[in-house]
Amino acid sequence: MQKFKPSDFNQKINFCSTENVQDDNGNYSEELVPVISLWCMPHNRSLNQQYQIMDTALSDTVMVVVRHNPKINDTYVVKYQGNQYEVVSISSDESNQILTYDYITLRKVKKAGSN
Repeated sequence: MQKFKPSDFNQKINFCSTENVQDDNGNYSEELVPVISLWCMPHNRSLNQQYQIMDTALSDTVMVVVRHNPKINDTYVVKYQGNQYEVVSISSDESNQILTYDYITLRKVKKAGSN
């Protein structure tokens, strides 16, 4: 079992849903609304792991670790460190331990018109 210190979880991550919001003029626009807000820890891959995922679908992803939360799923849009991400995968620890963690792989959402 991996052991982390509470101080390791020093980054805020928001799992958001898209909602239609009406402005003062009666126009609707889509906005991201935070549904779940958690503390997370960036997870650095080893050099060997980076070589293994090079030129794969995971080469442009980042990983974070959060305390296990069964409400987290891949339908959310994630706001993390000022950027917007999609959830690529969630490796959940469903064991019967007191403290369990989820490893979440994220891919930055590219803005329209950017390469």
